[in-house]
Amino acid sequence: MKKKILTIGPVTKDKIITPHHEYNHIGGASYYQICTLHQLNTSTTAIISIGENDAKMIDEFPDKKQVKTITYPQTMEYTNIYKENMTRTQLATLPPNTITPQKIENTNINLKNYGYAILSPLCPYDIPPETIKYLKEHDIETILSAQGYLRSTDSHNNVISTTWKNKEEYLKYTDTLTLDNHEMKKAFNLESISDDEVYNIISENNLKTIIITKAEQGSDIYTNNTKIHIPAIKTDKNIDPTGLGDTYIASYISKKQDTDSIYTAGLFAAITTKYKIETRGPINVNKKIIEKELEERLN
Repeated sequence: MKKKILTIGPVTKDKIITPHHEYNHIGGASYYQICTLHQLNTSTTAIISIGENDAKMIDEFPDKKQVKTITYPQTMEYTNIYKENMTRTQLATLPPNTITPQKIENTNINLKNYGYAILSPLCPYDIPPETIKYLKEHDIETILSAQGYLRSTDSHNNVISTTWKNKEEYLKYTDTLTLDNHEMKKAFNLESISDDEVYNIISENNLKTIIITKAEQGSDIYTNNTKIHIPAIKTDKNIDPTGLGDTYIASYISKKQDTDSIYTAGLFAAITTKYKIETRGPINVNKKIIEKELEERLN
């Protein structure tokens, strides 16, 4: 029997501003991930941090029964401003809503039912190393989307880049690390990304996999001695790019339950991501359509 997938991280109050649209929406990596996994018929549960007065936001999730909440005084807030080329600037309010092992225990979730945990901090306070360690001690494969450790805000609430402090303490309990190419360079102080440097990072930190997403250039998936390039699946319908990376990693982990082929799982994720960018909010395409396109592209 397949084990379930956990998604862990904050939900956010999002304002999305594009050249053609402006709207408010629930956000956060964990939200986009559980919506993607639900659409892909993958059994999943979300553990989220949220403001105590914002419980009604849970109504936006596809299955409220599969959402476990950790409440704090304030919900995280993000404003995402996109230009025509889909480059983004952000404003944010980042309260310290830390998801600790004790708070996970207080949800009364049975971790024996889970095989994977996708951890998605959106600021440096969200998920400490002891939480990743706690999940590893329960034989759960940990997937860390580490973008939040590289973010802070200035005095005007602009999101700015920061150093990922003590990253080795996080990585020692991580199986798969996923970042975009800019975040990868920032996280490891790289001028450019070479294959040898990525292999060294995997070896030094005892990782299984590093996934580097590169927007229109696709993605690269590294193991300890192999690099698999996944092409981007282009579309002219660039409606809403928010949550693309979250959609990618959720669909990749979902497909990895069905195949040993990294390329197949990565291509499935790339196709799913194409349908996400064509949709305002999370994906709503039927899994059969994605599978049909995957089969056509593999053949």
